[in-house]
Amino acid sequence: MKKLLFISILSIAFFISYEIQSALAQNVTLGIPNPSSITFNDADPDLQPLLSSTPNSVSLDIKISGNPGSPWKLTHLAAGDLSPSIPISNISWTVTPQPPFVNGSMNKTVAQTAAQGVGNVNQTGTFTFRITNLWTYNTGNFSVVTTFTLSAP
Repeated sequence: MKKLLFISILSIAFFISYEIQSALAQNVTLGIPNPSSITFNDADPDLQPLLSSTPNSVSLDIKISGNPGSPWKLTHLAAGDLSPSIPISNISWTVTPQPPFVNGSMNKTVAQTAAQGVGNVNQTGTFTFRITNLWTYNTGNFSVVTTFTLSAP
């Protein structure tokens, strides 16, 4: 029996090239140059228990200036599960370079740390998303909005 698993993660960030300027001339910029969505294609879970996304990676640019000695953090939060049978926690990511980026799993209730550091930063992270492929998933097309948030005090 073959199942169809097609999952699309839409709008990976609301803050595409969003810049904040404070009175202290602090600048925070988060950009997703390519792509803004990913897909997991159908495969037999017995043959492929873990599926990588298509495209294979997502680039994310972070830039913070005017932040000497202060901490900063990049977090990721999903808006919900893909379906009742597909928990969002079944999707994980690996990312380079480490540090400042860190590997993680998606969560719908607690924002997960995707990168962190102190001071200024100008770095591109390359994220690879994977989903645990199970026969118990409902067939169909599912999507979820996820958000990266870059913050510095």
